[in-house]
Amino acid sequence: MDRPALRRVLLELVGTGAAPDLAGLSQADWAELSRIAALHRLQPLLHVQHRGLGSIPPEVAAEWQATHRAAALRAMAQRADLTEICALLERAGFAPVALKGAWLAVHAYGEAAQRPMRDIDLLVTPETVIPAYEVLLAAGFTLAKPSEMTLDEVVRLDKHMPPLIAARGTVVELHQYLWERDGRLDHASPAGNEVALRARSQVAPSGIRYLAPQDLLAHLIVHAVYSHRLDCGPLVLADIDLLLRAAPIDWPRFWTDATTQGWRSGARLLLELTALYRLGAPIEFSADPGEAAPAALLAAAPDLLLQELDSRASAGLAAATLKAGPAKLAERITGRRTVKGEESAVRRTSTEGGAWAWAGSRVMRSLRDLTRADVRDQSRQLAALSKWLDR
Repeated sequence: MDRPALRRVLLELVGTGAAPDLAGLSQADWAELSRIAALHRLQPLLHVQHRGLGSIPPEVAAEWQATHRAAALRAMAQRADLTEICALLERAGFAPVALKGAWLAVHAYGEAAQRPMRDIDLLVTPETVIPAYEVLLAAGFTLAKPSEMTLDEVVRLDKHMPPLIAARGTVVELHQYLWERDGRLDHASPAGNEVALRARSQVAPSGIRYLAPQDLLAHLIVHAVYSHRLDCGPLVLADIDLLLRAAPIDWPRFWTDATTQGWRSGARLLLELTALYRLGAPIEFSADPGEAAPAALLAAAPDLLLQELDSRASAGLAAATLKAGPAKLAERITGRRTVKGEESAVRRTSTEGGAWAWAGSRVMRSLRDLTRADVRDQSRQLAALSKWLDR
């Protein structure tokens, strides 16, 4: 079976709707399907949803079970780090808000192991993010890698500070913004009202502060569709489904906010995908006055949700050129960071042989990747998605 067909089988396995036909999968198909699942952190959830299913080969079932067990251990370490970091920053007066998976893993999923987190995301204000960052450094956190810009440039142009690593190995990102700022991407990015969202945040009995569920839903949508063009993977479909089952949503206000704040197209696409693959997800479209998501984008969703991570940079580079022309290509190749209303900056490339060596390497890698038909298709799909988001 070819990779696009396997992606559709995998998406049906992650879903709760149609039962996929597994009878025709060869041993090689199962190995490839499980590889893609691992790439997108799906194996623990697949283990829980399908344990005991006789059509899954024993070696694949055992791999999913082992990954689930490892995810449970990692989740305990991450939870301990989250509690300690939030307490540390609270004592210093920064009032951090934990984002996305931190709430979902504990309050929406049956167990945290089903929802592996790559890192812990915490929101503070742009004015306090550097002092908060310095508190963590003073507490023994280490840089995951050298920063590509000065910290002042990062605050102006990026949504989060360079990642830090805790003593237990947990990766931590301090955010000054919830999502990418307008001008950074190939399409318009909604303006985030972090002040209002912080004001509506809620403190759990654990003492950890979270976004209100309705704001978390908006964050999931903008992060997945606008900031990542779906390459964050199909876990977002389960995230939304289980969030909606765990907390009430004021749907008329939701659709009004989506329309007035500029993320209605992304919300429509992602919620239609959730309804398609997560049977019975409590989504109300009746209060949405806009048009449905294009059929072509819904059909392309498995390929976008299950992108190959090693080629997404090349596909994104080609998509930027298709969508915005040579100027965007030049910006990407030269490593220039730009957002509206701010002076641009160029990422430091001294550790990669300098600017020309880095640019040449990126161009050569992209040209090599774009000899593949699937990467060219991916770039066209990404450009089409960006055009839809600009409506």
